[in-house]
Amino acid sequence: MQAELPKSTFDALKELAERRGVDANTVLQQAIETEKLLSDHVGVDDKVLIERPNKTYARVIFSK
Repeated sequence: MQAELPKSTFDALKELAERRGVDANTVLQQAIETEKLLSDHVGVDDKVLIERPNKTYARVIFSK
């Protein structure tokens, strides 16, 4: 399978792979699995929150 990616997306893919110590294919697989999980469990008006170690929160907003 082949995919054409914008340069900024390709650069982000390479950066994530390097940061995680895996190859680009693994990063793509993880991204797809994460997207599937979220699309299966997060509804239109639901909120996803990230709790940081200092107990502050970041809210993740997904576009349709």
